[in-house]
Amino acid sequence: MKKVLLSEKIDDAGIDLLKDNGFEVKVSSSTDIATMKREITDAYAVIMRSSELPKEVINAGKQLKIISRNGTGINNVDVAAATEAGVLVAKVNGANAFAVAEYVMTTMLMLSRKIIFTDKLLHEKKDELNNVSLPGFSTKYGLNGNEIKGKTLAILGLGHIGQVLAKLAQAFGMKVIGYDPYLKDSPIKLYDNLNDVYPLADFLSINMPLTDETRNMITKKELTTMKKTAYIINSARGGIINEYDLADALNSGVVAGAAIDSFNPEPPSPDNPLFNSKNTIVTSHVAGTTLEANQALGIGAAQAIIDFSHNKMPQFPVNPDVFKAGN
Repeated sequence: MKKVLLSEKIDDAGIDLLKDNGFEVKVSSSTDIATMKREITDAYAVIMRSSELPKEVINAGKQLKIISRNGTGINNVDVAAATEAGVLVAKVNGANAFAVAEYVMTTMLMLSRKIIFTDKLLHEKKDELNNVSLPGFSTKYGLNGNEIKGKTLAILGLGHIGQVLAKLAQAFGMKVIGYDPYLKDSPIKLYDNLNDVYPLADFLSINMPLTDETRNMITKKELTTMKKTAYIINSARGGIINEYDLADALNSGVVAGAAIDSFNPEPPSPDNPLFNSKNTIVTSHVAGTTLEANQALGIGAAQAIIDFSHNKMPQFPVNPDVFKAGN
């Protein structure tokens, strides 16, 4: 029976699918390097979530044939090392696109309507409510937010998530623009130069993978070109935006607010500046992990291994050149 190692537990639907297809499924007791090196030794396949899979762990997998990513981003997997070892890497595209797009819309609305600030202030000042109307209270403390209708959403990255997000935003009456150097045809206006996008955005949504090209792409220089009323949502990967520069921009009023779901590194250290920056929503990498999305991701990651074991190329291979029949 071939062993599938899970770096962390995936949805039961994926686990059941693997077991129904004759695989032994083992969840690693930890994601640290020493434990993973020990657990991966006799594994035919490994399913990774967001923890790191470095070269030394991959090379410890003496029977390893396929690495299946329970998600879209592969920045946590040493693909070069896998390719060198002849191990196929596969991922799951689009399974959580709606979940992430929904997260972006949710946080845009929360920021624009000052929901978290209003909730906090209402709890703190509830004793003041006896002799004042709620509209009066809201006016006194500046709690009346803005509508997103008519505002400009700039989407950086028009893959599955970006395209779903564009449709949702348009349904809210927003003007949607974007940047994606790898996309030829787009339902929205694309800009060739990122520097032309930043000043136009009322909301900026980062939906790109973390690569050498996008690492530290947004710094103080770019932030200072944005509107002081602009909001930034990063539901992609930490490292694309410089967290210290963003915190400084938030605290000094260079931009109005942010929602951050991914950090660099993960988990974030207690002294990460975004924990204490002004008007910032921080979440624990939950944008794409609704119950529905987790189920779809788990099934997709499992199916890639099943397909591979049947000498069929998985739907979304990362290094397809290493695929060989007779696996």
